[in-house]
Amino acid sequence: METGLIQWNPGEWAEGYTSLLHVVVISWPMRLGVSAVASAQLVNAVAVAVLLVMTAVSARAVLPGRENWLGRVLTMLTVASSTPIAIWMLGGLEAVIVAAFLASGLAALLTFLRQPRTGLLFMAALAYSLAILTRLDASVFIAGSGLGLLLAGPGAVRTRLMSAVIVVGIPAAVSFVQMGFRWQIYGELFPLTFYAKADLPLSEKLLNGAEYLATAVVIIPTLGIALAIVSVMYRAGNLNASSRFLLSAIALQLLYICWAGGDHMPWARMMVPLTVPISLLLLACVSRMELRARNITLGASALAVVVVAIVEPPKLKDPAAFYGEIVGRHINDTWPRNITVALNTAGSTPFVADEGRVFIDMLGLNDATIAKRENVPMIAERQYWPGHAKGDGAYVLSRKPDRIIIGPVTGVDVAFAWFLTGKELERMPEFSQCYKRIVEPVSFSKDLTPPFEDADNPFPFVYYVRVCS
Repeated sequence: METGLIQWNPGEWAEGYTSLLHVVVISWPMRLGVSAVASAQLVNAVAVAVLLVMTAVSARAVLPGRENWLGRVLTMLTVASSTPIAIWMLGGLEAVIVAAFLASGLAALLTFLRQPRTGLLFMAALAYSLAILTRLDASVFIAGSGLGLLLAGPGAVRTRLMSAVIVVGIPAAVSFVQMGFRWQIYGELFPLTFYAKADLPLSEKLLNGAEYLATAVVIIPTLGIALAIVSVMYRAGNLNASSRFLLSAIALQLLYICWAGGDHMPWARMMVPLTVPISLLLLACVSRMELRARNITLGASALAVVVVAIVEPPKLKDPAAFYGEIVGRHINDTWPRNITVALNTAGSTPFVADEGRVFIDMLGLNDATIAKRENVPMIAERQYWPGHAKGDGAYVLSRKPDRIIIGPVTGVDVAFAWFLTGKELERMPEFSQCYKRIVEPVSFSKDLTPPFEDADNPFPFVYYVRVCS
């Protein structure tokens, strides 16, 4: 964003950003002098405000009537108190923005179920198109919305089919245009993150995904409550149109998350876009209950969400972000410009230390050669983390980086390499001949709270320096 080029390194056409729309929107405050981090958080704060407004609109469509005001308020409280939303509003990534666009599309479609006006379909398609431009895997939820319209939409089968075509077809066309743009600029149809994460064995992905969803039920208790009540209502044949519609979209997205293997980032990042739909599903399912039972159920959900926010451990900064910024500043202050640095933490450290330096992302999220490597050997335990399977020691060595940070952001000895590239480098004679291990003490301000109680200060920073010409 600072160079005006959508490149990972200057002159290196790799899609080194989360999403095109995310980058463009964040760049607007930056042009006014706001820092990149503050810009991301500001945009996310606006997205949360939109999210809450759309929740209110949707809740009124699902459960209208003055006597139901408390149920709608409790639903909004459930969303507003969500810890994952609060965490990722400050986290700076795109999850909250995607959630806001999907919630906007839902608001239009849930209103459409009660008041079938074609304009609402186009409004939903516009919001969904923006969600696609923010994160491509929003397409799964959008496809689920189309399925929901087929199953629960108003009118005859042909009418429902046309509604689904509008809601799914327009965002699909937008995604194809974006794919064409990506192909022209980067030579890739899909983001590099897709290639980097796609090759984990299916059984391992499903196991990781199931564990991820099980954890999400604890972090987002409304999910478990909603699914339990859906099961009861389904057996009783008492699911209304809103419930069937929402369940179709949510179920498809949950299946995708399980197939993808979840995510290595904390606080259920992939579940953030589902927070509003899940809360609305619960509201739709209890809409046929007696008023008192309905409010007790919704109140229990809101209370559970608040309890999670209170009793969970302190929300400390992620270690990769905490140490990545410190190491990045150390690199910026002490390492030469115009060098190439190979590392695994390709987010926080290069963000701080990018002045005049080239970075190699050894996990492949920002490197097409590593991301698209096939027949990857699984020789490191941490390769089974989502997004950490890829690597290529021979390729990294062929680029002769001036510095290599093995393993985590603070580095480890190559004998204890965390990921594939490090394991392969350890076996290569050229690496042992041409790289020398360096250990430096790096301190951080006592005003900062480290993510570990027993964190060393200073901590050892381990990296390798190229000594061959």
